[in-house]
Amino acid sequence: MSESLPHADDDIHSYVATCPITPEFARRIVGLMDLPWDDPAVADRAMLGLGWSDEGEVPMDECRFVTDLGHFVHGDDCLYLPFAHFYDVGGELWPEDGWGTQPGWSSRKDAGRADFDACVDTAVGRFTEVLGPPGADVRTEGGTVSTGPYCWRYAAWRRSGNVLVVGQTLEPISYGQDEEAVVFIRDLPEGTPLPDAAAFPGFLTW
Repeated sequence: MSESLPHADDDIHSYVATCPITPEFARRIVGLMDLPWDDPAVADRAMLGLGWSDEGEVPMDECRFVTDLGHFVHGDDCLYLPFAHFYDVGGELWPEDGWGTQPGWSSRKDAGRADFDACVDTAVGRFTEVLGPPGADVRTEGGTVSTGPYCWRYAAWRRSGNVLVVGQTLEPISYGQDEEAVVFIRDLPEGTPLPDAAAFPGFLTW
């Protein structure tokens, strides 16, 4: 008896899922740069004032807020907001497309690194329209278990003793070392240098 062929659903495909950074959403995020991010109560009131929700079911317990567009917000003394994910679907580890089916999110099957990078480029453009050119725009090389060599981009702006970064990193709670693109805000006192390219992945933590 011949062996049966694997079911098509067992095939592994790369996906990119996005919850876009619209021009209006970028302007609202920039308004959060002036907050004292070491005071969670103040930040919570500001995010609630934007119509973001801290109630109802979310896909992970660590989620702090869900924006009105569907982004999941993490961090106690920072804003960590993923807006794109680069991941595999198929096999036993992740048999279903969990990100692309979330409200406000969409995904593309067989999308690749160029698609993931384009999401970052678009977001950097949105914030550049509001804040002007970033104070730093750097790239660092590395590799993951699934995609091999890559070159992640980081763009950073400073204001009011805080820093806003658009950058790429490993998604911190997946088992598959998926990648995500995030908007990140935290305090960075005046005179403190921005991280160099190689240090940005460790800087984007919550």
